[in-house]
Amino acid sequence: MNYKEGSSLIRSNRSILTGVSIVIISILTLYYFFIHLNVNNIIFIRFSLSTKSNLINNSNLTQIQTILFPSFIYSLDNECKNDLNDTSSNIRKQEFDTIFKTGRWNKIGSRSGGGSSLEGAYDWLRHLRTLFEHYSIRSMADIPCGDTYWQFSLREINTIEELYFGGDISLSVVQQNQKLYKFKHYNKLFQYWDLVNCPIPTYTYKNSTHEINGNQFDLIIVRDALQHMHIRNGLKAVRNAIMSGAKFFALSTYPPNGKSSASNTRSIGKNESLPLTPVECMNKSYCISGGIKDGDWYPNNINCYPFNFPLNKAILVQPSHEKFHMEHDEIHIYKIDEELKKIVEKYDKACS
Repeated sequence: MNYKEGSSLIRSNRSILTGVSIVIISILTLYYFFIHLNVNNIIFIRFSLSTKSNLINNSNLTQIQTILFPSFIYSLDNECKNDLNDTSSNIRKQEFDTIFKTGRWNKIGSRSGGGSSLEGAYDWLRHLRTLFEHYSIRSMADIPCGDTYWQFSLREINTIEELYFGGDISLSVVQQNQKLYKFKHYNKLFQYWDLVNCPIPTYTYKNSTHEINGNQFDLIIVRDALQHMHIRNGLKAVRNAIMSGAKFFALSTYPPNGKSSASNTRSIGKNESLPLTPVECMNKSYCISGGIKDGDWYPNNINCYPFNFPLNKAILVQPSHEKFHMEHDEIHIYKIDEELKKIVEKYDKACS
């Protein structure tokens, strides 16, 4: 055997060994996938890769990309049924559906209103990030969710560990969100939800080996909503949030004097002094000013009568639009406890 023949044989053997190694690695990889994951969770996508490399002559090389979806499947344990005989609920549904379809609150950008723009939600995003980091939030119910123009710009929400549930009374909003996210985000669910009439659901997650139901959300968000509800409907919505079994409740509320006070603020993880009740709440009731038609507006307040939340129980009190000024409303976040549950149990008799 001469030198050239020997070199050729060595190269040939190396090629064979390389090919065998690739086959073995591929088999082991597939074995791992089938043992540790459901085959249904593997999706093969064919795509074209263009390259100008001199090492690859084919400029339109077809490759196979493997996308692995987590094996958990999420679902809600119950639904909010649209009762055609409930006149009040149907009027609310029709009103908010019309607002969204016609762009009454905003025609450019988010049709859920200017507060749902990235500028309008800037401070909410900032404080929610701190909440997620400080308390390790793993799941949340966002009711009403609107057209989700701002929510998923926050990494902590977009990559939430378990489930994001967006509920809305507008069927048009729900259908749009379902179309946007149904096949892209396995742990984001959107469903019709009337927060006034329907308790916040629990959820189930399951895979091929086990199923766990009755999971309660860590966080309930009711943002830019109560000010557009008749006050008796707002009371029912807040009661449903507090009685949901969640750990935290975040909402929009307006200061009773119409302007945020620098002395009445608190940050997450700190314990700045706050009064039990704002001075302006003394002898003040929102029953009359809150007697609006659903879809209209009044400056709701969570601390004055009839909502009666103790201000000093809030873990966060901050302006909603400090960076980009729009309105005077505030972000309040409360850690739900037995005291708040006892307060909302009395709501049936309020403003009657």
